[in-house]
Amino acid sequence: MALSPYEKRSLFRFMAIYLGAVLIVVLAFSILFYRIDSESIKERVFSKLRMVAMQIAASAVDAQMRGKPFEIPDSVGCDYLLIDQNGKIIDGCIPEKVDLSREEYLENGCAYYIDRSARGHLGIAYVVVRDCSLSRQIAECGRNVTGAAVAASLFLILVGWYLGRLFLRPMREKIDSMDRFIHDSTHELNTPVTTMLLALQKIEKGECKPTYLRALQMSGRLISRVYEDLTFLLVRERQKEQSRPEAVDLAEKTKESLEFFSILAEQKRLEVSSSLQPCIIEADPKHIELLIKNLIDNAVKYTRPQGKIRVSLESCRLVVKDSGVGIEKEKLQRIFERFERANSVEGGLGIGLDIVSTICRIYGFGLDVRSQAGEGSEFAVDFSTASLQPERERESY
Repeated sequence: MALSPYEKRSLFRFMAIYLGAVLIVVLAFSILFYRIDSESIKERVFSKLRMVAMQIAASAVDAQMRGKPFEIPDSVGCDYLLIDQNGKIIDGCIPEKVDLSREEYLENGCAYYIDRSARGHLGIAYVVVRDCSLSRQIAECGRNVTGAAVAASLFLILVGWYLGRLFLRPMREKIDSMDRFIHDSTHELNTPVTTMLLALQKIEKGECKPTYLRALQMSGRLISRVYEDLTFLLVRERQKEQSRPEAVDLAEKTKESLEFFSILAEQKRLEVSSSLQPCIIEADPKHIELLIKNLIDNAVKYTRPQGKIRVSLESCRLVVKDSGVGIEKEKLQRIFERFERANSVEGGLGIGLDIVSTICRIYGFGLDVRSQAGEGSEFAVDFSTASLQPERERESY
């Protein structure tokens, strides 16, 4: 996905902190591993030298005591010296001077070990053995550690880059949702505001026709709907407003909502029918009014001109059925999410059904939707499943 300048800055800041931490950790572990491995190599080399020196000393002792020829083990090669008590070289081919005062030491990348266990047999007081492969082994260890550190760093960099973009994805989705919301809200308000201004211009010119008054009434109600929805979201997210539950007549609230949208329905030439039975519940009247209005508003909005809307209230179960555009199957599970819309053609802010779902969760109302693309939708709210005293709502809302 293409990143915006803000997302790029956020990603680069994250990567800078992440890479700094990764490099410090990788460097610390590399140094620690190098020291441990180099010490292990030294210990292996000196262990080998001790064994070889002991074999040479034991061979000298055995040769003198048994009177047999003295032989240097083939594995020693030329890296040895046999020295008498006076420091005179008896045999061997190590050219540099050896420090006989120490038992083992490192010099010029070579490891030296001095064994004194021959104790003068065959004149040998000191057995010196050398291994010059130590520097090569340690250098190879360094190369291996460096290669592993570089590989680990590259891998962690790629992981960090992937995680950074993965963490940015929800933010990108939210930004896209907000962009769509701003665009849709501007579009949603543009029509009633424009209609209202045109009607006012006509009235100012003395053309006070009933049509212009109805246009003003319709525009005012559309703006009122947007205001109510946005106010609910603002209160829900930023405040802990206490609800005021009281007896609510669902049939009466439904009638009021149908009357509220009657002008919009007439404008689209919709056939609206209703069958309402009495039902009284305990709830905040504002919440119930908002729930019913959003369901009917959704039906009016997504029903094509000359379509049908059927509203029924039986056994405290409100059903709003329309012959509108319907909802695709893959979107049906997400339709109650905020800023989610059935399609991008019809109007709406994508917050109405989120509000419906929220109010149903607050009171424990049952919420169900049935829809098929091109064949309309049916939304049902079962008020009978809720407690008449919504304690949860008063505690958490």
